[in-house]
Amino acid sequence: MAGVLTEEEEADKGPLVYQESKVFQGQSFLCNVFDTTKGRFITFEIYCLETQEGFYKRYSYEDFDKEFRFNAELMNPNRKEGRFHWVIERLGLVQVGKKLQLERKPEPTEEVPELPIYETTRKIPTGRMDLKERQRLRESMDMLDIKRSENIQRKRAETKERFLQHVKFIKEQAEKKQREVEEKIAEEKLLRERRREEEDLREEDERLKHLADAKVRNRAVDVKEQRTQEQDEEEYRLLRERWRVLDAEREADEKQAHQKKQAELDARNEAALQAKRHLDELQSKREAIWQMRESRIARKAEAWLKRVLDSKAEKLRQARAQMERNQEFVRLCHNERQPIFREQLERSQCREAEQEQEKEAVAKYVERRALPKKLKTKGANAVRPKEVPIKKAPNVTKAGGKKKNAKVDKQEKEETKSEAELEKEVERARTERVLDAVEAKVRAEMEDERRRAKLQDQRAEKLAEKEKARFDAEVQHMRLYREAHRQREVKAEENAARRRLVAEDREAERAKAAERRQQDLDRLQRVREANIARREEERLAALCA
Repeated sequence: MAGVLTEEEEADKGPLVYQESKVFQGQSFLCNVFDTTKGRFITFEIYCLETQEGFYKRYSYEDFDKEFRFNAELMNPNRKEGRFHWVIERLGLVQVGKKLQLERKPEPTEEVPELPIYETTRKIPTGRMDLKERQRLRESMDMLDIKRSENIQRKRAETKERFLQHVKFIKEQAEKKQREVEEKIAEEKLLRERRREEEDLREEDERLKHLADAKVRNRAVDVKEQRTQEQDEEEYRLLRERWRVLDAEREADEKQAHQKKQAELDARNEAALQAKRHLDELQSKREAIWQMRESRIARKAEAWLKRVLDSKAEKLRQARAQMERNQEFVRLCHNERQPIFREQLERSQCREAEQEQEKEAVAKYVERRALPKKLKTKGANAVRPKEVPIKKAPNVTKAGGKKKNAKVDKQEKEETKSEAELEKEVERARTERVLDAVEAKVRAEMEDERRRAKLQDQRAEKLAEKEKARFDAEVQHMRLYREAHRQREVKAEENAARRRLVAEDREAERAKAAERRQQDLDRLQRVREANIARREEERLAALCA
């Protein structure tokens, strides 16, 4: 667990019993071990000497003993320093979410802490143990589980007892609160009854007082109405006199206003006639100016059109001259290129002839190196061998005479050898050289082709492996993405359901509040109508009296 210990934990972790130093993730940490005998637990704390950051991990005595249950050397509880060193060797920092956490790993880490100096005198030997000693240690380990079970049962019984006492206390508090509520309700009912009686008495007093005041008010109203009627008649007479005066003044004002308006209308008509005459004069001047401008624009347009036609004719002349110069240059270039092109065509024909000769030589070479065709020797379609010619005796002529000497015959043949045969031999030797060169070239190409095929196979295998790896990675990515999307959808649905439930609860509360408010309004309306009806009855009763 990362972070700094609280004051309570700092006070409870006990005295320091062991220290070592170890490197975690490239930083030096001081490893401290605290033994709390009161709480019966052991605290392993590491403190970074560079960043002042601390992490700790706690073990109870039972859990700490179980770590060495199958370790013959550290099974002895007196080997405290050896046990602490064994645990520190296996401590490591693990990333959990966005925080680092101290965890014990199953195997020792790569970082080796500084070894402690074990105690020289031991109460129990840590080497080979006899059978009785092992039996005693095994029995003590079994007793740990028995004691733990007894402690758990005892604590559960105490917890259950505390829970029952708490439930009893809650019930007593609820009953006490219910009694207080009932007493308060009774007091409230009694108080409301008293208030209702006082309200009825007060309303009866007010009704009697209102009746007396109504009688006095009616008498005053009658007197006031009579006085008011006389005042109204006098005021109406004076008002009619004022109206007559005002009507005469209004007629005089209207007559004067009509005369003034007629004079203004005559002046406006005269001004309109003068403005119209002025506009006619301006329009005639404007038309004359427009005619002059149109004639000037026409002259300018004719001059511009003449300049455009002249420039177009000049451009056409220059274009024809440029075309003639271009054609002359093309002819010169053509005459210069023709010898080069002719030589190039001759070289191309020579190369084609050489290629044809090379193809013929290759065909002859292949034909000479090819295996003889297997002929069918059985059946009706068998190939019949040709008749073997009769061999003549050596040194005998056709007429039966003996031939000349071999040496003489050879000289004669060499003398009679024609020039065509010499050329054939030379041609044959050249063909042999060409065929050898072609064979070497073909073999090199075949070797290169085999090498390229092998490289292509290797490339195809690598591409297939990469494609498979990419496909697997894509499948894994899609699986993770689908899982994340599903979790997001589930979370969104849960949030929506939660919001829906909250909205439904809020709407239910709002409906209940509206219903309660409507009930209060209905009750107040009924009280108001009852009061109005009662007041109306009282008023009618007073009028009838």
